[in-house]
Amino acid sequence: MSNDPEQIGPLVFVESPDYPYPFEVERPPRFWMEETTGMLAATIEVYMRGERLEPAQVELIKLYLRQYLERAVIAADADRPRLLGRIERLRTVGDVERLADSLSEAGVEPF
Repeated sequence: MSNDPEQIGPLVFVESPDYPYPFEVERPPRFWMEETTGMLAATIEVYMRGERLEPAQVELIKLYLRQYLERAVIAADADRPRLLGRIERLRTVGDVERLADSLSEAGVEPF
């Protein structure tokens, strides 16, 4: 495990032993709980409460989901490019929920 921070846009992640990625991959996805600025946690809290997301919060969720989906192990029959394309169209909590459901069907659990 590396304790070196990784910056992705304005987000800074530090690997945590509390949130190990269960699969051996070259670059494991970063979990939102590993983000250290607090911006992502605050945004995820808004999302989890089902409240309206501000445009800047939607952009943080997009950034987070993009890195997660690019790195995560995914079901063999899942269409990663199509799922990645859906990230760019996210605008609302409902959009994020629908994508999260699709990701779950593909074996990816970012939340």
